Formats: sequence, C-alpha cells, structure tokens
Amino acid sequence: MSREFDAIVVGAGMGGLCAAAYLVAGGKRVAVVEKSPHLGGRCSHRVRQDCIVTTGALMIPMGSNSAIRQAFDALNIEMDMINLTGKMRYRLAHGDYDISPKGGGLLGMIEFAMQDQLAAAELHQHIISALTTWTPLSSITILDWFNQYTSCEEVKNLFQGYCAALMGINMHEIPASEFFSFLKYHSKGSQFGMARLGNAHMMGALAAAIEARGSSVMTQTPCRRILVENNRVKGVEIKNSEGQGEMLTAPIVFSNTGPRKTIDLVGGGDVFEASYMAQFEKDNIDAPIMHASFILDEPVMAGFSGCMVFGNTKNLIYLEIPSCISPEISPQGSYLHTAYGAPADAAHPDLDNEFDTMLAELEANFPGVLQRAQFLVKAKHRGESPGMHRWVGRGMPVNTSVIGLYNVGDGCAPKGTIGTESAAASGREAANMILG
Repeated sequence: MSREFDAIVVGAGMGGLCAAAYLVAGGKRVAVVEKSPHLGGRCSHRVRQDCIVTTGALMIPMGSNSAIRQAFDALNIEMDMINLTGKMRYRLAHGDYDISPKGGGLLGMIEFAMQDQLAAAELHQHIISALTTWTPLSSITILDWFNQYTSCEEVKNLFQGYCAALMGINMHEIPASEFFSFLKYHSKGSQFGMARLGNAHMMGALAAAIEARGSSVMTQTPCRRILVENNRVKGVEIKNSEGQGEMLTAPIVFSNTGPRKTIDLVGGGDVFEASYMAQFEKDNIDAPIMHASFILDEPVMAGFSGCMVFGNTKNLIYLEIPSCISPEISPQGSYLHTAYGAPADAAHPDLDNEFDTMLAELEANFPGVLQRAQFLVKAKHRGESPGMHRWVGRGMPVNTSVIGLYNVGDGCAPKGTIGTESAAASGREAANMILG
C-alpha cells in the first residue's frame, strides 16, 4: 500500500519548504521528503564548538514583498529575525564606505568610488535611466554596460563586489537586463536580516507549521525516483525511516533538488520534451561558492554589526560577524566570523587555489587574522550542492514538460530574484500555478 497526498515536495530547502507552505495554506495535503537530517539546505546551520554556523545564507529577505516572508505569513508564523537593512559597508582600495541610514546610498557609493561628483552624477543618471526608461537587454553583460559610460576602475570594482556578493557570479557573467531587474525587485521596500537563533531554527518553525496543518515533513528520507507514466507524474519512491522502499503517490511533485538532479530522478532527459532539454543543456552551469567560518576572541571590526562587501579583492567577496548581530550565535567571548569567496571565472573555477587566495586576501585586509583564527568551516561548494544551481538570468522554468512535475529552488529563479529569495519566489510561482 502507498500513502496518498495532494502533492509531494522532494527536498526541504528554502524553495521546497516555502512551496509546501503555500500549498498547505491553499488547502493541499503535502508530504515533504528530505534526505538529510537537517532542514533548510543552504539556509540552515550546524553547531560547531557551541557556535551556530550557517550553511550558506546570511542576509535573508524579510520585507513584506519577500516570497519568504509571505510563506511564513501564509501559515501565520513569525520570522524570528534581526533587521540588518542598510547595514552595509563597502571596502575599496582607498577606504571603506558605509551605507547611510538616511538613504541616497547608490549615489553616495558611486561618488565614493569615483571621487568625482560630476562624473558620479552622470553615471548615476545612466543607472536611473536604465531602471526607469530603457532597460538594457541580455545581449550584453553588466560589465559591458558600465564600460559604455565609465573608465573608472574603482566604480567597476565596487559593482564587481556587489555582484559577486549578492548574485554569486561576476560582472562579466551577468546579463545587463538581469542586473537591473534585480535592482528594481529590491528597490520596493526590501528588508534584510539575520535569523536570531540561526537559519535551521527559522526553517524548523516553518516545517512545524506545515505539519500542524496536517501535512508531513520527513527528514532522513531520500527520494530514489520520481515516478512518471505516460508523461504524467504519479508520485515518488522513497527510502523510509525503516530503510525500506516505499511509494508515495500524488498528482503533483515539486523537486527542490536542482534541475539536473530532477532529470536524473525522473530517469533521464528522454522523459522530457526536446526544447526543455535544449534549454537545460544550453546554460547548465552552476555557481560555486567558497565558505570560511572562524572564531576570534575579538571582532576584526569593532562596533560593526552589518555586512562588508569587498571591491579590493579577487576572490574574497563578503564578511559578516554574526556574533556582533545576535548574542545567541556564539558563547560569550567568542566572535564568530563568516567569509565567502567566489571564483574569478565561475565557468572555469580553480577552487583549491582560489580558496587559498581568499584566505590571503582576508589576511591582507585584517593583518594577523589567520594566525589568531580558529577555523570551524573551510568549504568549497559546487556540483550537486553549489552556491546556486544555475547562474542568475539562466534559470529554468518552474514547470516542466512532464504534467504535474515542477522545479523549485535557485535553479529556476524568477526574473529579478537571486539566492534564498529566488528559491522562495520559485516556490510561490509554482504553487500559484496549482492553486490559481
């Protein structure tokens, strides 16, 4: 006998759990199956030496327009967050720039980078025009777009840091249209924050709310196959908690495993219509990411409880000190630091050497840090568990040519979204296709 559900979600990352929340709020009985003992995927945490260390996400969207916030609202639960909106510091070769809490951050950033008010005002106006009148097309990259209007390397270094930190790839890899779509999406009341008790606690609250509505969230339950018959999804085969094979049946399956893994679970590309597979193969490139978390007996930046983006480096892109934001993150007297790096060429990464470069750049920016640091995580993420499954602007559609089969997650990001927000937004988009 198999268990029957209205829908099955494979994978309990941000996309899977948000999709399940939307479906459950719409009256569907849902089963979420997750191979790991942990919820959240790249938006989770692990405890290392009594410190709550993220598996990926740090700055999490939390404004009313966020698909993450709306998934929590759909089940009437709070996001336990600390608001970090506007707490950004950008480092260039000639110094640091803190975003003003009074606004005007974009023009101020450009002026700081260019050190020329007239040239900055002219470039700023070009950006405003791209946001309001003519949005550049995807036929050029955002680096190409900037090269039209400025030769100032420091302002390009500023936006390179911005792109790598927020979008996971480089200026020469991001379509200009996608960059401006992202700016538009995040200019409408966006707020960002950090989960006060860690990402896994936040995602656990969402899973508990799903189960409280009569649905199921099953960890340590890998999906062996997605079952398809006559081009229509029938359910999944899982390995249950007793280690036995079991069928779960449903007319709808959402896969939060990434487009590549979904194809494998279904049985290969021959199951799908030709144009779907052609699109998949065309842009089948993930975005690797490098992660280092470490503790010190004092923060490298005193009195700073925000996020630093680097425009003076090749691989180091981002640093946050979670202990300075939430005292719940680490024991008293231990300061958890989390740094991220990205390859200079995401299509052809050299992660071993570039990780070493990232650490060397961390040392160059904060002399003595490597000698004093106690590292809790040194990781390079790619393949089945990358920073993002596909580059920004190259996501697959959430629906597939198989009736009832949908992809959710950052591999099928709706236009203008990235990272955790794109995962949740894909879940919202797919759920809306079902619920109407």
